[in-house]
This record gives sequence, structure tokens and C-alpha cells, in this order.
Amino acid sequence: MKKELCALIVCAVMAQAGFIKEGMDAKESGDHQKLVEVYDKACNEGKASGCYNLAVLYAEGTGNVAKDNAKAVKLYEKACSADFATACYNLGLIYADGILVKQDFTKAKELYEKSCAGDEGCTNLGLLYANGAGVQQDYAKAAEFYKKACKNEDLMGCNNLGFLHAQGRGVALDTKKANEYYQKACDGGIAMGCDNLAFMYATGKGNVQDFKKASQFYEKACNSGYEKGCNNLGILYAEGKGVSVDNTKAKELFQGSCNKGLKEACENAQLLEKITK
Repeated sequence: MKKELCALIVCAVMAQAGFIKEGMDAKESGDHQKLVEVYDKACNEGKASGCYNLAVLYAEGTGNVAKDNAKAVKLYEKACSADFATACYNLGLIYADGILVKQDFTKAKELYEKSCAGDEGCTNLGLLYANGAGVQQDYAKAAEFYKKACKNEDLMGCNNLGFLHAQGRGVALDTKKANEYYQKACDGGIAMGCDNLAFMYATGKGNVQDFKKASQFYEKACNSGYEKGCNNLGILYAEGKGVSVDNTKAKELFQGSCNKGLKEACENAQLLEKITK
């Protein structure tokens, strides 16, 4: 019986691998119709990844498939019901955003819980607890899920856990630990983590105050498209902290962020214009 069970598992794995290869071949050859047929067939055969991939096509309107949000939601639901964590996560995003369906944070929480059990979406579940959306606000719970996310290399979870440690919300106030989490997030390409780390250096929290290092991390955040980082770097240039005073550079940074919708950067640009007239 044991040998027979192993043989069945091997066959199932081979069948799954065959469907994935067939889909990849169709995608690489540009045969969009074949790609849809492969995913649709796999989904109808009970392969959750087939349902998920087909849902992505309908959600994005790619592969010559007409965008169909209703179909995408149904397919995500089917994949999620088969415990495909990423499908549950995407569905959770849809309910949290409230664009494709009626916003429902309670439903989003249930979906994030399911996806987090599969190591997906733990950061989003933590955010619901941090913000009290669909659940009673609970920073300790938020920290628990951020920690799990961070451990699984979801680096926004590291950034958010750093924030809780910096504020002493749900966890012990520990600015040194906050910096460690911010550093990990920043090293992994999370621009907000770089901006938060820069703030800690600028204010001397958890480390020795160092405006030069602050400017470097603000610059890294800015170069990654985080407009608050650009605005904060502009302030350092305007005040000559960690960098030489350069009002032209400061104006450039403020105006760039202002043009992209950051209100405080617009105010800083106007203020600097008045001061330097």
C-alpha cells in the first residue's frame, strides 16, 4: 500500500510538472490561445495553480484575453478553496481595496489568514490589526504577523515591525532593534525602510546621530521612487546637514516630489522659494 501511495504521488507530481511545462512553452511561443486552453484544462482537472494562472490572465487582460474581473475573482476563489495561498492573498487584496467587489475587511482578514498560513500575505494581515480594519486594533497581533512575514523574507513586514519597535506599539520600545529591521528592509529594496532608517540616523535614535548616513539612506529611498525620501533629502540640502548647502538641489528635489503629488514637498518648495528670494 505504501509503495502504491508513493507511485500515485509521483504520478501527480509528473502531471503537475507536465501542465506547467506546457503552459511555459505556450507562453514562450506566444500562443496565447493555447496558454488559456492549458490553464483552463488544468483548472477543470482540479489543479489550483491552473485556476490561479488563468485568474491572473483575466485580471490583467494579458495573453490576448479580454480583461474580466468577475471571472478573475471566481477563479481566485476556486484556487483559494484548494488552499493555493497566493490566490487567497490576491483575493484578500481585492476585498481590502473594494474596487472590484464591495469593500469587506472582515472577508479580507479571513483570506489573509488563509494565505498567511501558507506564508503569503502575513504583512497585510498585520496591517489590518495595526489599523483596526475588520478586526479590533491589536498591535501585538500586528507584530506577530509582521515577524512571521519578515522571517519569510517579506521585507515590508520587516519595515513595519521596525516601526512598531520604534514606537513601542505591541512590542517593547527598542530603537536598536527597529534599526536592524529597517536595515534589513532597506537592503532588500524596500524604499520606505531606507527612509525610516535615514530618519533614525537624522534623529540619533538607536544609533549615533549621523546626518551623512541619513542623507545616503534618504538618497537611496529617493532613487527607488519613494517621494518622501526625496523630500527629506531636500530638507538636508536646504539646511546643509550631512551634505553641503545646495538650494538648487533642494528645490529640484522638492519640486520633483511635488509634481508627483507629495503635498509637503510642494509646501517646502514654496517656503524655500520665499526664503531664497
